[in-house]
Amino acid sequence: MPRAFRLLFFALLALLLAVSALLWFDTLRGDGNGVVAGLYLFRWQAPLGWATLVAGTLAALTSRRKWLQNAAVYVVMTVLTVALLEVVSGWLLKKKGAAAPKIEGPVHSMQTDPYLGYKPRPDTTLVGLRTKNGVPIYRITFRTDSNHLRVTPDQNPRADRYALFFGCSMTFGEGVESHETLPYYFSKADSSYHAYNLAYSGYGPQQTLSKLQYDSPKRFVKEPTGVAFYTFIPDHVNRVIQTLTNYGYNRGNAPYYFHDGDSLRYGGLFRDARKFRNGLYEVMLKSNTLRLFNIGYPFRLSDDDYNLTADVLATAAGEYRQQFGNDRFYVIIYPTTLPMGEFVKKLKDRGVNVLDYSKLFDPTAQGYSIPDDEHPTPMANRLLIARLQKDLDRISARRP
Repeated sequence: MPRAFRLLFFALLALLLAVSALLWFDTLRGDGNGVVAGLYLFRWQAPLGWATLVAGTLAALTSRRKWLQNAAVYVVMTVLTVALLEVVSGWLLKKKGAAAPKIEGPVHSMQTDPYLGYKPRPDTTLVGLRTKNGVPIYRITFRTDSNHLRVTPDQNPRADRYALFFGCSMTFGEGVESHETLPYYFSKADSSYHAYNLAYSGYGPQQTLSKLQYDSPKRFVKEPTGVAFYTFIPDHVNRVIQTLTNYGYNRGNAPYYFHDGDSLRYGGLFRDARKFRNGLYEVMLKSNTLRLFNIGYPFRLSDDDYNLTADVLATAAGEYRQQFGNDRFYVIIYPTTLPMGEFVKKLKDRGVNVLDYSKLFDPTAQGYSIPDDEHPTPMANRLLIARLQKDLDRISARRP
């Protein structure tokens, strides 16, 4: 009988290793869908793992080696403890989810892009709907143009300057109408500018750099001179390095920039360039325990992560300067409750123009963010643009 258990264990272990190897090969070299030669191997992995554990435990317990018996007990207890923790965490997550309000939406209409990862569909009228227990929190309607940009309405057709707005959903205008976005208020404050909304939900500094490098707005911006803005929030560091949470949002569909010695290199999209880490992220995202305790990875942001983010923005500023012939690229630090002094210093040390509005208002205070949503209200957008306009007038007055 002990010999039979050992043979069964080694046979199951060999099969488990073969299935796991094929899955990793599919992750690293294939499409990562878990289907190999028409077989959905993900369905085999867990049953094979449990069967191998049972066979290995029986083989160890029936052997005459005490250390092997002890090791088997330790392994089984560890696996059962983790399994029990996952079951309890899953139960608590369901209970927590049942008690919490059900927040849903919006659903974005987008298409893939080889350099940006994804972008809005062009020439389309779209609806953004976010609900709480089925009741709308907001319902907005907006259009996109042929360049995949959200249309900023009611602009002066004789405007002779451009204003490029890069950033994420805060700049794009998630939750507000097209006449309530940052680009809209800017064009209304000074109608000599034509505002271009180059932002989109989930974007970070890397999309701005990738856009400038591989699909520059220079091809459709007709005005001879102008200004560019990038609106920065602290979460953009997570997007540059692709944390576990950020991967859960876009599944690696974002540009990957990294340090190669002292140089900044482009490595394609995260989904293609870091398949091994993506595979680990997929496993971690399935963990009830990690989700229950909001455990992400990396566990904390390092100074290197902030340096990389600053370098991406500095390179974007350089690309803009080379293509548009002026140095009027500004990073706007959006109001936040987090200290931003060190990061602002990193940007300035790299020659980046910074407008630090981190203390302009408390974004968590009533009236500054949409209820049950972190995005800014029209009032918050108007306040920021009013401050921006004053600062631009002051900067222009100092220019020779």
